[in-house]
Amino acid sequence: MFHPDFFPTPVDVIERMLSGISLYGKVVYDPSGGKGDIAVYAYQHGAKEVLSSEISTELQKILSTRSKIIGSDFFEIEACQISHVDIIVMNPPFSKGDLHILHAFEIAPPGCSLFALCNTNTLKNPHYRSRMELVKLVECFGSYESLGQCFRNAERHTDVEVSLIRLKKPCPSYETEFDGFFLEEEQEQQADAIMPYNLIRDLVNRYVGAVKTFDQQIEAAVKMNQLTEGFFKSPIAMSLTQDGVLKTRNDFKKDFQKAAWDYLFEKLNMQHYATRGLKEYINQFVEQQAHIPFTMANIYRMLEIVIGTQESRMDKALLEIFDKITKHHDENRYYVEGWKTNSHFLVGKQFILPGLCYQDPRYNKGSSKIEMAHGDQMDFIDDLIKGLCHLSGSNYKRMGNLASWVRSPVRIVTDQEVFYCHEAAGWQGQASREEALRRAGIPYTVVNDKPMYGEWFDWAFFRCKAFKKGSMHFEFKDPKLWELFNQRIAKIKGYALFEAKEQTAYQKRRTGRK
Repeated sequence: MFHPDFFPTPVDVIERMLSGISLYGKVVYDPSGGKGDIAVYAYQHGAKEVLSSEISTELQKILSTRSKIIGSDFFEIEACQISHVDIIVMNPPFSKGDLHILHAFEIAPPGCSLFALCNTNTLKNPHYRSRMELVKLVECFGSYESLGQCFRNAERHTDVEVSLIRLKKPCPSYETEFDGFFLEEEQEQQADAIMPYNLIRDLVNRYVGAVKTFDQQIEAAVKMNQLTEGFFKSPIAMSLTQDGVLKTRNDFKKDFQKAAWDYLFEKLNMQHYATRGLKEYINQFVEQQAHIPFTMANIYRMLEIVIGTQESRMDKALLEIFDKITKHHDENRYYVEGWKTNSHFLVGKQFILPGLCYQDPRYNKGSSKIEMAHGDQMDFIDDLIKGLCHLSGSNYKRMGNLASWVRSPVRIVTDQEVFYCHEAAGWQGQASREEALRRAGIPYTVVNDKPMYGEWFDWAFFRCKAFKKGSMHFEFKDPKLWELFNQRIAKIKGYALFEAKEQTAYQKRRTGRK
């Protein structure tokens, strides 16, 4: 009945196309309206008006009940017909996606945002002039990302690899380009609980100001060429580079947004509670969200998403920690009476981790000074402390880094942070640090015991002992935290964990203690 290029857009694909984009009060245009799936979504999300065009007479009958049809053949639509449109959302025929997107961008009004699906092959194999023009257009005015085979389970399915193109039509007015970047006064107070409002506004101001400054540099180049015309044989070029690499306006905007998202996560102290796996997640988040306009509303929305999923992501991290401790070390496992299989065990109150320290015979033969290792094992110990801080509500910065704790001759501990003191370059001396804390009225404790091989020392949540063979022993100082950690693991794994008093009694029977 319908054209072979007709593939209705699934709702989940529309949501991804418009992720972070507000349709409220906007005029939306869908050049290939189909049966109106995009129009319905737009109205449901606050669009003021939805315009469409559709060449199929059968589909027009359905579409006319869902949007205002302004024409049949999209290629006959002129700029004057959509001069008031704010956003173009399109799922054009895969066979002619390049031509449809080029025409949409040509007739789009200045400042208009365009979101279009296309066959990934159109971008990956630009053998035709129209495809090459589209690739250049994306490089200069937008970005694209692969959505994979997102129509595989659609109403009309296809295995075509699909990409999403995002474009922004340049405009002479900053008023249009940065419209909606700042919240209205009555909305500002609603977001204070997530992050200080002034910081958010300052970041957005800096972003907008940086883009304007970039444009001023381009304007200066034009003016320079006007002044020097006739004196030089070739035009003078001014450009913006980073590390020697030339940046276009669009590249600059994207890189600035990505850096700003990183900055926000740092200000939220997300890194302090992020294990290596979570850091990878955050980096992926930043990469994926780099295309979203750096508006105040979008910043708050993204932070709410990250904060709202923190619990589930930390559970995943705790499982990684549990598996690391127990996977290859039977002596680290705590078996519960009645659990008959190796699939049901917890972490022992004492456990051993290999490869955390070493002794280089060339320099420290016979020395009792602990030499800490580097790399994945140390990252894992850091992850362990972050996970326990999450469970106990403790301040991660007050725990201190294990390697720094062992290497530093003096540690000054406050309620908020650990300071490592040494007279060597890069370390602050003990006297000057203590003086600074006294002036600030901050209470502190000085710890100056030097950890040695074969001797127990306190650090963070543990009593620790290092051995020259490279392993370290850890013992939970607080039995309640040990129980809390195992209870959380049992809950995640679905174990029917017995009561704490039963654990204690069983542990005594295992060890023979009274």
